[in-house]
Amino acid sequence: MSNGPPDTGPGHAVDRVVRPRWPRSFACLALLFTAVVLTCGCTSWREYIQNGFKVGPNYREPPGPVAKDWIDADDQRVRTESDDLSKWWKVFNDPVLDSLICDAYRQNLSLRAAGMRVLQARAQLAIDTGNLLPQTQTSTGDFKWNGISNNTANNFLQFSLPPGSLPGVTFPTFKRWYGQWDVGFNLSWELDFWGRFRRAVEADSASLDASVANYDDVLVTLLGQVATTYAQMRITEQRIKYAQENVKLQRETLEIAEARFRAGTVTKIDVAQAKSTLEQTQATIPELAISLRQFNNQLCILLGIPPEELRAKLGPGPIPTAPVEVAVGIPADLLRRRPDVRRAERQAASQSAQIGVAEAHVGVFGRVLQGPLDVQRLGRQRRSYLYVEHPQLRAYPE
Repeated sequence: MSNGPPDTGPGHAVDRVVRPRWPRSFACLALLFTAVVLTCGCTSWREYIQNGFKVGPNYREPPGPVAKDWIDADDQRVRTESDDLSKWWKVFNDPVLDSLICDAYRQNLSLRAAGMRVLQARAQLAIDTGNLLPQTQTSTGDFKWNGISNNTANNFLQFSLPPGSLPGVTFPTFKRWYGQWDVGFNLSWELDFWGRFRRAVEADSASLDASVANYDDVLVTLLGQVATTYAQMRITEQRIKYAQENVKLQRETLEIAEARFRAGTVTKIDVAQAKSTLEQTQATIPELAISLRQFNNQLCILLGIPPEELRAKLGPGPIPTAPVEVAVGIPADLLRRRPDVRRAERQAASQSAQIGVAEAHVGVFGRVLQGPLDVQRLGRQRRSYLYVEHPQLRAYPE
C-alpha cells in the first residue's frame, strides 16, 4: 500500500480514501504485550477496569475518627454554633489594626509569592489537560498560478474545429491559465490507554488545591503576625510611658531622701538605695526603645515596605483588648479550619495520583491518527485523500 497521495496531474478528478492494511499480528502483539504489562505491574486487571481504565490506585480520603461528643459538651458555657472567624481581628475594635491588616493583605511579598504559586499550579493543570487532545498539530498550505505555453508542440490549446462541423458534440473549453492550491494538516495523538494523562490531571488538580490551602496558610500566619506585632508595639509604647513616669517619681523620691539625709533623719544607705532604683529604671528605657524599633521594623517587613518610622502614621493608641468571651470552637472544628492540614491532605492526594503516572511510564502507548490530510484543487477539479500510518507500539522504560 502506498502511503503517498494519488496522482494529481490534470484530468485526474478522483476522490478516494486510502485505508491502511492492518497486519494480523499487530492486534495479537498488542493484546499480548498489554497482558504481560498488567500482569507484571502493580495494577491488576480488575483494579485497572474499576479505576476507569487507569493504572495506579484511586485516592481515598484517610479516615479521621473523632469522638461523637466533646468531653466538655455538657458545660453550659460551651456553644455548639460556630461564629464567622474570617475577620477575627474585628473583635478588637481597633481601626488602626484594621488598616494594617488591609495593607498587609495587599502588599506582603510572601503572600504574593504564594498567590503566584497558585497561578503556576493552575497553568500546569491546563498543560496536562491539553495532553488529552492531539499533542502535535501542524498545517500547511500553498497556491500556484500555472500557465501553458503557446509555443509547445501538439498544444491542445491550438486544437479547434469549425463551429457546426460535428453536430451534437460538445468539446471542453481549455484555459491557458489555471490555479492550483494545496491545503493539509498533520496531527499526532498519543491515546491515554493507561491513564497517564488522566492521572497527571488528577495530580495537578490536587496540587492546585494544595497551593490554594498554602495561600490560606500564609494568609492566616501573616494576619496573626501583623496583629501580634502591632499589639507588642502598643505594649512596648505603654511600658516606655510607664518607665518614664516611674523615673519622674523615683527622681522626686531621691530628692526627698537626700533632703532627709542632710537633715540627719536617714542614713546614707537610704540615699544609695533610692539612687540605685532610679538608675535601674532609667536603664530599662533604652532597652524598651530598642524593642520598639525592632517591632516597628518587623511590622514594616510584614507590610511589604522598607523600614520606616510608623508611629507618626499610626499615632497614639491603646493596647488592643480582647472581649471577655471569645468563641474558639471545639478542637475538631479547629482541625477542619487549619489550612496546613488541608494542604497536607491534598498533597497526599497528588502523590497518590503520581503513582499511576509512574506506573503508566512503563506501559505501552499507541500512537494513532498520525499522518497528513491533504486537499488539492486544480482549477475546477477537486481531489482529496486521507491516509493514516500504522499505530506504533512504544515502551518507555524508566
